[in-house]
Amino acid sequence: MSQQIVYQIIPFSFIFVFIIFLLSLKKNKIITNKVEENLNENKTLLERTFLENSESKLVALRELYKQDLIGSEIYVKKTELIANSIAKKIGKDIFEFAQNKKNEIYESLKGDIIKKANTDKNNDNKTDLDLLISSVDKRIEKGIYYEKK
Repeated sequence: MSQQIVYQIIPFSFIFVFIIFLLSLKKNKIITNKVEENLNENKTLLERTFLENSESKLVALRELYKQDLIGSEIYVKKTELIANSIAKKIGKDIFEFAQNKKNEIYESLKGDIIKKANTDKNNDNKTDLDLLISSVDKRIEKGIYYEKK
């Protein structure tokens, strides 16, 4: 009798341990995802503050140049230094980044223009079809009118 109980309990105990093991694995995945999200948020926050600081430096340089407090050579050198530091931080050339953004804007504008042209063509087709139907109706009415005479 006691051996029967042991044989009945052992499979359930393995299943119970297996379920606990699976539950513990799922919690670890959630924690790592949250940690990765926090790291990504911190990285973007640091990049944003760096870019904001660089922007404020460039604005200050421009104001100094406009007020003739610094010469054009110093203005160009300092601007290039800031641009190089941004390029090192971002990992891309600033001009390449600007060119990519410009291309993205052009592509989105092309897509918008194509969509607009397609919708205009569709509207023209509908009006052409309506005009065709109305002209057929008028001819039918004229035909009926002439048959009555």
